[in-house]
Amino acid sequence: MDADLYVPGNGWLHRVDPRVKFLISLVLLVLCLIWRSWPLMLAALILEHLMLLTDHIPWKNIAWVWKILAVIIVLIVVLWPIFDRSGTHVLVGWGWLRLTRENLLMAAVMGLRIPALGFACFLTLFTTSQAKLIRGAVALGMPYSAGLTLATALRYIPVFARIVTQVRDAQRARGLDLSGEGARARGIRNPCALLLARARAWVPVIVAVLIRAYRMSRSVGWAMESRGLGLPGVKRSYRVRLSMRPADWAIAAVTMVCTAGALVAMAML
Repeated sequence: MDADLYVPGNGWLHRVDPRVKFLISLVLLVLCLIWRSWPLMLAALILEHLMLLTDHIPWKNIAWVWKILAVIIVLIVVLWPIFDRSGTHVLVGWGWLRLTRENLLMAAVMGLRIPALGFACFLTLFTTSQAKLIRGAVALGMPYSAGLTLATALRYIPVFARIVTQVRDAQRARGLDLSGEGARARGIRNPCALLLARARAWVPVIVAVLIRAYRMSRSVGWAMESRGLGLPGVKRSYRVRLSMRPADWAIAAVTMVCTAGALVAMAML
């Protein structure tokens, strides 16, 4: 398990200052939330893909995003016309089913909105390392303690996942039944009782994981304290330094101009 979605590379989007990428993602998120026109939504989605592809993000990463969003997109497109009974141009009227041109168009908009919102976030996540991501957030005003907490949490998600796997395998090697087969062998057939038995079987694993997590957090706390974390009167230094290049200012300016143009186009449609 890896909590870092960053794809190493040296494309143009990788080199952009993280604060500018925050601006791009925020603008796309806001526009995709207020747009109600499928051509504009489709244009935003195409633009996001072009940005990722020109930055040389592999197709497998883009396909992975589509894979995790596919179920949500299908459910929204199928269920939206069923529960949304608005519209005057009725195409199909069969009992409780009422399909209109308006609710079908809105289903298409919502089906495009979900991936557009997702890729707006992945533009930053795929091209920004965790260190620069947190450093950029702190540079924009996030408290250092909150940034440190977030960075530490992201760093230790895969660590705790490995701990759970190690403890689970160790307990199973000692005969712990986590599959529920032992409960079935005792004659338990009720699904709720089986689920409760499986949950109880995980208690030794959870206790062991919590103990190891406490020991690790105490060690991390001691290490931070020994390095002067929270010491008053100490000027903090950063390993990752950010500086806005002329190209970054240019991209930020183009983003704002394109945003204004998109708002005008939205008003005209």
